[in-house]
Amino acid sequence: MTYKKNSDTSRGAGKSSSGPTTGKLSRREFAKTSFVAGAAAVTVPNVLRADPQSADDALPVAKSSDKNVAHSQEWRDGLTIPAEYYLDLEHYKEDERYIGENFWLLADHVNRIPETGDFFVFKFGLGESVIVVRGEDQEIRAFNNVCRHRGSRLCKHDEDPRPNDERLSVKQLGESGNAQFFRCPYHAWLYDLDGSLMDAYDVHDDFDMADNGLVPCHTRVEEGQIFLNFSRAAEPPPFERLTKGGDFGEFAKKYGIANLKIAARRSYPIKGNWKLAIENFLECYHCGAAHKTLVTTHDFDYTLTQSQKKRRQSQISAWLGQETVEGSGQLNPGFESGSLDGKQLAPLLPNLKEPTRVTDRVDTYWSTGYWRSYDDYVAMARFTPRGPESTDAEIIWLVHPDAVEGKDYDPEKLMALWDITMREDAWLVENNHVGVKSGGYRAGHYSAREGWPSGFIDWYMNEVVKA
Repeated sequence: MTYKKNSDTSRGAGKSSSGPTTGKLSRREFAKTSFVAGAAAVTVPNVLRADPQSADDALPVAKSSDKNVAHSQEWRDGLTIPAEYYLDLEHYKEDERYIGENFWLLADHVNRIPETGDFFVFKFGLGESVIVVRGEDQEIRAFNNVCRHRGSRLCKHDEDPRPNDERLSVKQLGESGNAQFFRCPYHAWLYDLDGSLMDAYDVHDDFDMADNGLVPCHTRVEEGQIFLNFSRAAEPPPFERLTKGGDFGEFAKKYGIANLKIAARRSYPIKGNWKLAIENFLECYHCGAAHKTLVTTHDFDYTLTQSQKKRRQSQISAWLGQETVEGSGQLNPGFESGSLDGKQLAPLLPNLKEPTRVTDRVDTYWSTGYWRSYDDYVAMARFTPRGPESTDAEIIWLVHPDAVEGKDYDPEKLMALWDITMREDAWLVENNHVGVKSGGYRAGHYSAREGWPSGFIDWYMNEVVKA
């Protein structure tokens, strides 16, 4: 697939490139386009994509009749799923298992850990935790945050279990920082930055130090982005498209993402199921009603009448000085960036010589990782499942590597547009989640503007539930 610039009709996933763009795909053919398809089943031909698809031309997906599924009487294509698939712990455990085995999850940007010994803890699911660290050889590796002796956490993971009493001797590394080694707070076993066991006292004579290093986690660094896979298999699922360029490669090179500076970051813990968070981010059917600030900046308001859309597009074309296509990723007239007042927020990104006044995006399959570009910054977002009623969301804002905080950019102004949008989204998802808990919840019909959430749920019921 060739990356197509300035194409944007929703905030969510884009067109698949490995099948026809018209007609229906079989369930298996559709699965072959999926970022999360299992390594044993398929070779993943397209991991990160741009050129999102209009909800009016939603991706054809397999119907539930393509498979003799046990849930066919309680769910069918085009409907939301029964509440149990959002709420039940056992269903969530199966979701987590599938994601851990098949997803490459966006963790962070390499510039979070620029120096030897810099590290951070990445958390996934109910208990998975890995230490991502830059070694003495400057390689970035990830290791399970678990001592090989008796299983204690080496670094802090969520809530600190220690009583708040400074008289206590127990010490533990935090969730990020710089370390010369990793010391278990329980029995003081020491691990080097490469995961090898450096010291363990009073062990048996036949104890093999070399065989008791930290357990590694599958790690990939592509265009400055750190991805993790939690499969316990020796070989992780395929990841070829990034290494061969493809959509993300072209997008990343256009904006020089690998070398950009982290200007700000903000976490948004969502009290809602990961599927509700993804469904929300895959469509902009709600944008006109729920994101007034966003639709003021972007041409995302699908509540406009045809005459209003035509007038808006004429205004955008006049503003840009060129013809545009409706919904093609343009900013609204008068807006030079993703800002509240329309003004540029930071220096132009390294590879841009003059303002374009447009916005691009690319994402991992089903938008668990997402990048939104402007002339002066890139906002990268991730969504990570943590439990049946918990999803971690985070946005990282990237600017020109030479930009100086306070002189070239104001972090609060830089964050404002997407901070507001994500806070609104978090509320929407949490409100949706508590509604699903009600005995009055019934499967609902997706609208014509919700082709991607509908396709996501079809994939989920036919691939994850039946895996």
